[in-house]
Amino acid sequence: MNGLFLAASGAASQLDGLGTAADNLANLNTPGFRRFQNVIESVNGNNTPYQYAASAPPAIDMAQGPMQATSNPMDVALSGPGFMVVQTPNGNAYTRNGTLHVESDGTLTASGYPVLNQAGAPINVGQGGNMIIGGDGSISIDGKPSGQIAMADPSGTEMVPAGASLYRTANGEVLPPATNSQMHQGFLEGSAGSEMGTMVSMLSMMRNYDASMKAVHAIDTNQSQAIQAFTLTA
Repeated sequence: MNGLFLAASGAASQLDGLGTAADNLANLNTPGFRRFQNVIESVNGNNTPYQYAASAPPAIDMAQGPMQATSNPMDVALSGPGFMVVQTPNGNAYTRNGTLHVESDGTLTASGYPVLNQAGAPINVGQGGNMIIGGDGSISIDGKPSGQIAMADPSGTEMVPAGASLYRTANGEVLPPATNSQMHQGFLEGSAGSEMGTMVSMLSMMRNYDASMKAVHAIDTNQSQAIQAFTLTA
């Protein structure tokens, strides 16, 4: 019975992995996207007499993605571990999607939400003018200072996805300022994954799923035959 349980749980874990890989594939062209890594744990007991494989929540790959030049002054890419801080209706969140936009009231946004300065307030850059964003996130419009984009450092902190290229800390911690990150105007950061690598991973998981299901079928057949033989000889 333990073999049947292990094979079935392994198949379920591979299905979870396929979902994770499909999400990575769909976001390959999302600026600043942090791909997910499937995590499978070996569970012993857990109030059952069986050992089995179980899927844990996917881990976020924090590897630096490639920088892609756009020559658009409203695009910024971050190098280093830093994330921009944005204000959402559910509290502050973090993003590396550097596709910036200026709303009609002059509010600077990223991922659709106001970008915050180092004091935790939304940045207003007004309308029009030549915007220059420095490596430290400082903003100037026609040579006049207009705020500084806050960068936070998630190093050593568990991050979880919050949708729309946003991330939050798993336990609600406030991240400290990033002192080892830089912004690069006119660039966007691509996903750290690759289409080929993701497709190869998906094919491998499909093969593993097929093998696990064949094992489930074989074990179930053998157990049924054993039960039948025992019944006939009893």
